Amino acid sequence: MFDSLKESLYEGLRPILPLPAWQKLLTLVVTFAVITGAYVYLGWIPLQEEITQQESQVAMQKMRLVKNQRLAHDLPRKQKEYAKLEKQLKVALNMLPKKSQIPDLLENVSWAGKDSGLEFKQFRPGREVARQIYAEVPVDLDVTGSFRQLLTFLKRVGEMPRIVDIKGLTLSEAKDNELNVKGQAVTYRFVEAKADSDSKGRRR
Repeated sequence: MFDSLKESLYEGLRPILPLPAWQKLLTLVVTFAVITGAYVYLGWIPLQEEITQQESQVAMQKMRLVKNQRLAHDLPRKQKEYAKLEKQLKVALNMLPKKSQIPDLLENVSWAGKDSGLEFKQFRPGREVARQIYAEVPVDLDVTGSFRQLLTFLKRVGEMPRIVDIKGLTLSEAKDNELNVKGQAVTYRFVEAKADSDSKGRRR
């Protein structure tokens, strides 16, 4: 095998053997340069590009790993925060009556006023004002009674499990040293998801 390789090398060099020494040297230099250039262009450069690409991917994976490790380390705290917010949301939603509960709630507000001794001249629900997940349900009030009776009514409304705000009260003197009170009682109705989906379907 070694002899055949030696023979092949001799056959390849035979054309330049008769040439002068400087031409032989020049030919060898050119041949070496061509071989070196071909190796660099076809082998070394693509290899370096692949190495650079792999190093970049490794760096990105390390960054993702560090980020995921931080998230994993912070996960218990996030889960506790989520559970706390979910609990607060449930409490808040329980304070917002559904549509079917609004008449009972308004009746309770009315009875709170009557039990406090107030005389209702007007108790008229107004038009709902839609918000994101709730709707405001205003009720126009026009009542007559003493200041103590008014305070008792406001205290009872404030103690209700549902949210009811008394807004825009205006007081004026009535007969027999009583007060004429006008304003609004505003409660907030939870907007059911089913109602939202139905309304979206109708719009389509």
